[in-house]
Amino acid sequence: MDELYSRLLEASVPPATVICMVISAILSFAIPALLAYYLFRKYNCSLKPLLVGALTWIVFARIIEALAHQLILGSAVGATIQGNLILYALYGGIMAALFEEFGRLIVMKTALKNNFDNDRNGLMYGAGHGGIEAIVILGLSMVTNLMYAQQINAHSLEPVYQVVKQMPEEQGIAVLQSLLTLTDTASGIFLLGLLERIPAIALHLAMSALVWKAVKDNKNGYFVLSLAVHFVADFTTVVIAGLITNIVLAEVLIVAVCAVLSVLVYLFLKNKEKEELII
Repeated sequence: MDELYSRLLEASVPPATVICMVISAILSFAIPALLAYYLFRKYNCSLKPLLVGALTWIVFARIIEALAHQLILGSAVGATIQGNLILYALYGGIMAALFEEFGRLIVMKTALKNNFDNDRNGLMYGAGHGGIEAIVILGLSMVTNLMYAQQINAHSLEPVYQVVKQMPEEQGIAVLQSLLTLTDTASGIFLLGLLERIPAIALHLAMSALVWKAVKDNKNGYFVLSLAVHFVADFTTVVIAGLITNIVLAEVLIVAVCAVLSVLVYLFLKNKEKEELII
């Protein structure tokens, strides 16, 4: 670890990398906020679905699902799952679909049962659900990266290193190596997460619209479709990340999957809407 720390003391994070981190951080907060503002002003949506959507993701994805992962992946079965890419992709897709989509279903049937007078509120819910995901996964990670970048460039990592030395050696080495990646990773790479988050938010809007329709019109098929779409998105993401070592190519493919799924859901809903008008 001492050697890695010495390399960190001699390294620095390029200004271009810092700029890319700042852009990603700002836009990860701004895009959900602008989307919510647009829905609020254009379609007179309530802010309640936005807040409920954000809270639902935190509770069902970050707390309940995370606890389930600890129990399952920490077991002997979990070791088998993590040792096989396809099994891990199946597991990740199923878990994400179950927890997040049932989370949507539950809150729409309870907390949002009085908001069905405006169907755009379903999109506002999606803005909250997908928006908080972008903020937590991308925005906060970029803020953390910027804090470490400042410490690296100021050569003031001694407090961090004292904490790292108290960790198990393997874990401490991993932390120092992750800090080194801030200094030698191509600057543009820090914008890729932003590229991925935009279609991911669109996909959350699409899945939220499906569940909203399922609850409002009591059509279980729409909910089943939301489960399937979420599963396909997460399954393919894990497989792509596991098979493709070129991070740029992997991100482009993941973005394409999310975009295609979002468009397909949109076309499906538009077609069903036309059918209902004809009937």
